[in-house]
This record gives sequence, C-alpha cells and structure tokens, in this order.
Amino acid sequence: MVGLDRLIIGGLLAVVGLVLLYRLAGVVSAFATVWAASPSENPTVADGEPITVDGRVFVEESATVTDRLFPDAPDVGGYVWQAGFPSAGTYTYDSARGEFRQRRTPFASGVESGQLGVESGGQRLYLDFDWLRDQYDCPALTDLEVGNPRKNVSLPALVTRYLIDSEFVCLHSTVGEVAVDKLTDVVELYRDDVHTDEFFVDARGIPAGQELFVHGNVKLRNGRPAVVGTDDTPLVVSDRGKRGLCRMLLWKAAKYGLVLAVVGLLGAVFVL
Repeated sequence: MVGLDRLIIGGLLAVVGLVLLYRLAGVVSAFATVWAASPSENPTVADGEPITVDGRVFVEESATVTDRLFPDAPDVGGYVWQAGFPSAGTYTYDSARGEFRQRRTPFASGVESGQLGVESGGQRLYLDFDWLRDQYDCPALTDLEVGNPRKNVSLPALVTRYLIDSEFVCLHSTVGEVAVDKLTDVVELYRDDVHTDEFFVDARGIPAGQELFVHGNVKLRNGRPAVVGTDDTPLVVSDRGKRGLCRMLLWKAAKYGLVLAVVGLLGAVFVL
C-alpha cells in the first residue's frame, strides 16, 4: 500500500508535470506557427488577413525613456523590459549580452512602444503590441511599483509568465539596463526611502534600421495597416529572423521536455 506522504509528493509532481506539459504545448504551437509562416518580399496587405514579412524597422516616435535604457542606440521605437533585483552569489549566462552576469530575480515585465513598424516591399506596416500586453497582463512602466515587499517578490518559474521570456518574442540585438534610481520620475516608489539603486530594469529594444521578422494579422486603422496579434494569429517579432526564432523555440522545448522527463521519473520512483 502506498503511503500518504508518497501520494502527496506524487500529486505535487503530477501538478508540476501538467504545468510543464502546458508550457511545452505552447512552445510547440508557437514553433508550428512560425515554421509555417513564410516571409514575402511583396506582401499582400488585406484587413483581417495574416501576414509575414522580413522588414527594416522605421521609428516615427521613440518609446519612453529609451535615452536612458539605450544611450548608445539609435531611435528605439519599442522594447520589452523586466524589473528585478540581483540574486546574491548567483550568476547566469546572458545570451543577449554574450556574457555571464549576476542573476536578476524578476518581479514584473512588459512592453513599451512609441510609433514604429517595418517597411517591406515599399509598404509601411505599423506594429501594435496590445495583444501581447493582454496575453501577459503587462503593466505599463509608469505603473510599476518598486519597493513593495508584497509585490516585488520572487516566485517559482512555474507560476510566472513574463513577456520578456515569451515564445512570441526574440529580441537580442539591442539590450539595455538601468538602475531604478535613474527612473524615479517614471516608476512609482512604495516609500520615499526605498533603495532604488538595488532594483534594475533590463530591456531589449527594437531600434530604427533593425531587420525584423514579423508575423501577425493585418488591421487597417485610418487607412494605415498595422500588424496585430489575435487568438488565431499571434503577434511574433524576432531580430534573429525566422531561423533564429525557431532555434530559440526548439531550445525551450528541449528544456521543458528534459525537465518533464525528470519529473516523470521522480513521480515513478515515489509512487511505484
């Protein structure tokens, strides 16, 4: 007869396994979407229809505080960001920067954008990130509260979904970072005596002139085509092209698959 303690552990492992399976299914679905999407040099722009392009980014209006996040970059029209604090004694490899650095423990993530898009086949297609904001329940950077012990906490990766880690976003070419003490006029402080230099905002930007792979759905607004996301056609952006995005998704799927196998093995050991 299986003991109660083993049943409890087995139940917990089963929950973890289901969450991992759900995450793996999401990555596989994203991979299938990207794999089937072929960029067109002369895309047909029709309201409500899917579109896939490789284009050069244009920026008509920069996103907020890009001068502080990306001081050496040209006009940055949009960026994904995460807020966090250093994990003492823990280092990790940052693929975007190509170096080992002190691990950041994130507690919020989002996307900021001005007026930007991609130009392909002589057409300008604007980018709208609202679907991604809704999918990941992203706060605006101006609504970020720093120093609140109830909100600025580290949660297990299995129960968090941060946009910067999304399977729909692959941005590595332009990275930035700034301590929150440089953003006190932008974010909200829980108290006036918060040690803002202990908090950071990391960002990955989309600058003017960047080659960008984009997949989404066309939405005509005042005669101007915008690429948006929908439940049937997610918005996908990658500064490493289709191939780079596919490699990223395969790596994510492999990691989830490996952890899922380990969890399954542990479950078998504890229950059987």
